[in-house]
Parts: sequence; C-alpha cells; structure tokens
Amino acid sequence: MLAIGYHVSMPAMMGFMLLSGIIVNNAILLIHFALEQMKEGMSKRDAMLESIKIRTRPVLMTAFAVSVGMLPVAQGSAIGLERLAPLGAVAIGGLVVGTLMTLIFIPVGFVWLVGEESVVEE
Repeated sequence: MLAIGYHVSMPAMMGFMLLSGIIVNNAILLIHFALEQMKEGMSKRDAMLESIKIRTRPVLMTAFAVSVGMLPVAQGSAIGLERLAPLGAVAIGGLVVGTLMTLIFIPVGFVWLVGEESVVEE
C-alpha cells in the first residue's frame, strides 16, 4: 500500500480479510491432500511433492482469477470504485506474494514439522 500511495482504510482492511481467507484455504488444500497421500503410505516428503504437483494449478488459477477480477477495482476507473481502490490493490499484491509464499513455505514447514507417525488411520 505504501508503494502505490494508498492509505490504510476500511476497504484496505476488507482486502486483508479477503486475502487471508484465500491464502489460508490454499494452504489447507495443500496440507489436506498431502495428509491423504500419507494415509495411502507415501512418505511425508513424497506426499507433499505430489500435493504440490497436483494442487499448484488450482491455487494459481484462483490467484490469477481474483487478481484479474480486482484490476478494475484497483484502478478505480469506474464511478464509485475510487473509494475501493485500496481493496483491489491489497488483494492483487497480497495474492501474488501470498501465493508464492504458500507454495514455498507451507511445504517446507510441513516436511519439517509433521512426523511420519502423525497420520492416524480412521
């Protein structure tokens, strides 16, 4: 927000809330799919690599679709949207950074923190 000259406002805070929901959902999908693969007998490293291979496209598609949809809002080009421009800016910038961090830090943290024995058969 500082880079593009917007101030912290209510629409910006709404953008942060939108962003946190999307990023957390993407992380949950990666972890859930890896745990399912571990239940089938894969090691945690192989399960996360498989999860990344299969779930990366949907995660990137979600980020791309929201970013493209928020472009008119971030530009504030329509009448009445100039007040919501911080929301679009936060959503676009945060999705770019957050998606990359999700695809890097969640798998690394998963492999470091999850034990092989932590998957319980139901």
